Amino acid sequence: MKKLLIFFFCAGIISTVSAQKEVSAKTIFDAIDKGQSVNYDGVTITGKLDLTELSNKQRVKKNRDYEEFKSTVEVPVSFKNCTFKDDFIAYKNNEDKRGGRNWSISMGDGETYTTDFEKSVIFENCTFEGLSEFKYSDFAEKASFAGTKFGKEANFKYADFKRESNFANCTFGEYANFKYSKFKYDADFYSVNFRENADFKYANFNERVTFKSSTFNNHADFKYTEFKDSGNFDNTKFKGGIDMKYSNGKKYMNR
Repeated sequence: MKKLLIFFFCAGIISTVSAQKEVSAKTIFDAIDKGQSVNYDGVTITGKLDLTELSNKQRVKKNRDYEEFKSTVEVPVSFKNCTFKDDFIAYKNNEDKRGGRNWSISMGDGETYTTDFEKSVIFENCTFEGLSEFKYSDFAEKASFAGTKFGKEANFKYADFKRESNFANCTFGEYANFKYSKFKYDADFYSVNFRENADFKYANFNERVTFKSSTFNNHADFKYTEFKDSGNFDNTKFKGGIDMKYSNGKKYMNR
């Protein structure tokens, strides 16, 4: 009987571990929405994780043709060695359908939904198989995406990193969009593989940033970029050309 109980106890542990290998996006959303920190290692997240619809969502802008809503992640989030099978949404826009016609938000109509992060954000050695949308997101604490693979477009346009940010050893499989992004503290892009276009146009690096040993396989756009402290491009490979026209600050290159 004792051996039988041990067997069922161990089987229960194995069952629990196996079940935890796959986590639904809804489970994560509900935890964050309830103010619970999330910490996952080595799991697969299924379903679209949309953090623009948290219960603390507020309308921050409104005019005749346009509205903007902001959600806030108030707890630390940590994902290590995880795979996101679907889109990760911290930004989205909806078309405004009036009179049977669709009006794109890019024309100034419709609704925009964005998400800010008040605590630390960790996505280390993860894989985003879908879209990763962080446009307009504010990262109040340290943000680390080190070692992460972005299978589709990674959208950090207008993102504001208020503390240290780490993208070392990342792989961007498609367009890497950091246009107009702001980095208040040190930014690490060491040994990054940009397989498609990389856009840092108008980006602002307030302190040190390194792209040392990174590879840009397609066009690298640093036009109008501000390097207020220094930009390290030692041993960086530019296979598709680079544009640093009108960029300002110190830039170190040794190729």
